[in-house]
Amino acid sequence: MIDRSLHSVLVVDDNPSSRYATSRTLRAAGFNTVEASAGAEALELVEFVSAVVLDVHLPDLLGFEVCRLMRSRAATASLPVVHVSAVYVTQEEQAAGMESGADAYMVSPVDPEALVATLDHLIQERPIAMH
Repeated sequence: MIDRSLHSVLVVDDNPSSRYATSRTLRAAGFNTVEASAGAEALELVEFVSAVVLDVHLPDLLGFEVCRLMRSRAATASLPVVHVSAVYVTQEEQAAGMESGADAYMVSPVDPEALVATLDHLIQERPIAMH
């Protein structure tokens, strides 16, 4: 079991209420959170977190592209990424998300316990510098 208080999760979602709800769930579970409302903003913050919960439908870049860009950088190549989407929910879209480098794909609304358990597992499986 990881010490969640040592880990920050970047929550990327252009919908303020969804971003707030996800961040609140993660904080209640003991994680620290950082928030971004767009892909470019996420790419600026991503080097300072232990994992990313990444909405697919963003105003500037698709979450798939944000994930590909993270994977192309040495500092964030192995960062755990969980795609979340209420829009891109077909099996083809979920496969595209996994092909972009995501570690998991969850359809919104996401079960809070499942999200926390997924993050616990991914962070534990990929030890990275703690932030």
